Amino acid sequence: MKKGAGREETRGGSLARTVVGGTGLIAAAGGVSKLLTLVSAPILTAALGPSPYGVVALLSTVTSLAMTVALLGIDQSYARFFFAGDPEEGRAAERFCWRFSLIASLGVATAAGTGWWWWSGHAGLSSSLVVMVVAGILLGVWNAMATTRRRLLGGYLRIAVAMIVTGALGALLAILLALYWRQDAWSLLVGSAAGVAAGAWVTGFPAAETVLVPSGLSRAHRMDILRLGAAGAVTAPVFWLMGSADRWIIAYMRGSAELGVYAFASTVGMVGMMLNSAITLTWFPEMIREYESTGAESFPRIGMLWARLASGLMVAWIAVAAAGGDVIRLIADPRFHGGTIFVPWLAGGIFFYGIASLANTGLLLKKDLTPSIRWWVAGALLNLGMNLLLVPQLGGTGAAMATFASFGLIAAGVMRTAQARLFLPVPWKVLGASAAVSLAAGMVMIPPWSGNPALSLILKFPVGVAAAAAVLRISAREWFSLEKAGECAAWLRDRFGGSP
Repeated sequence: MKKGAGREETRGGSLARTVVGGTGLIAAAGGVSKLLTLVSAPILTAALGPSPYGVVALLSTVTSLAMTVALLGIDQSYARFFFAGDPEEGRAAERFCWRFSLIASLGVATAAGTGWWWWSGHAGLSSSLVVMVVAGILLGVWNAMATTRRRLLGGYLRIAVAMIVTGALGALLAILLALYWRQDAWSLLVGSAAGVAAGAWVTGFPAAETVLVPSGLSRAHRMDILRLGAAGAVTAPVFWLMGSADRWIIAYMRGSAELGVYAFASTVGMVGMMLNSAITLTWFPEMIREYESTGAESFPRIGMLWARLASGLMVAWIAVAAAGGDVIRLIADPRFHGGTIFVPWLAGGIFFYGIASLANTGLLLKKDLTPSIRWWVAGALLNLGMNLLLVPQLGGTGAAMATFASFGLIAAGVMRTAQARLFLPVPWKVLGASAAVSLAAGMVMIPPWSGNPALSLILKFPVGVAAAAAVLRISAREWFSLEKAGECAAWLRDRFGGSP
């Protein structure tokens, strides 16, 4: 497939410009969406209290696991095989991936809904929530596939708009339902489901023939697609275990109220996941497109940009670790303020999760993600063991520490394995210097700088901006030149039209 084939909104340009531009769009949209959620927090936390958040956290673990089972990593295969071979072969792979995911989602949603109906009562949960379990699975799978399709077309602006619609509608509807309908988990769940449905509609679905017409691929080709996704089918449930075991252990050993505090703190501590998602959405399709166009000649560019994206994740950790505690004290009911201590650990775990995702670069280019499985299994075992050991004594702090340590192990292991399979020239000394600055800045800014959380945020802001600029300047000095500023302006004009 020729470079740039299939593009919808990106119009050529360098790998760095396209990835950074697309990532910026999606991260900004994620920030707006998260801001809407945080703005709604004072109303929702006061109206609902901690327990409904605990119920939502437990139900979400079920739907997220079912989604990973339904997808079986097919979204990763979709992204890799869409650009392999000629355009017709890519479209055939697309038809197979869509047909497989939709059929699988219907089957898994039916099975999960049946399981919830019979089992939920034993856990003290309402069996009537089966409706939200089924809806969550179907909407989640369809939205994941629609987003994958749009990113392969280069439609990052469309994805960004969809994210804002999802956040805005979800937050607004949750508030209305909590104030005028019922004060329990239903308000949060219905609002969230409606937001996802609206976002998927904005993202857009393929033509009917994509689902109705058979792919025409040989059995061997279909098995190759499924084989690549098989690693994701293993690592995704492991990721689910790591993101769910802490919640179930806290609920069992410390109670649903503490779980609600932990779950709410997680929404702040894991804000960095927005940047992770933005990078994943843009990096992998663009990096694969670059590799398929130029082969091994692309490795220096890929390695350098890899390091700069990792530095961006460091900046996200600084921001979340420094501001997260103050944000919770500012927006949440006092019953949730105990969760401030969890934030830096959770933000660190999300940083390492982002590095682990980027570490898959070489393995994905080799069309073989299976070497990463053992590191995910090792990380999950460490996570489970630390939760069982630490949660009884430390509560949510122990769970957050387990998240940090386990994702750190996975990031280091997957990167080591990937580099052994396909070496990328990553500037590790530069990354080490960026990491040192990030850690120093974060440790200084984690404690509150004032008893007034708003004033603390204001005092920290210029220091945080300076620290972020220092980290990015170390890893991408030329990005701070006037020439690059002009290129950025040209990219924006190309994207949105009009004059500067």
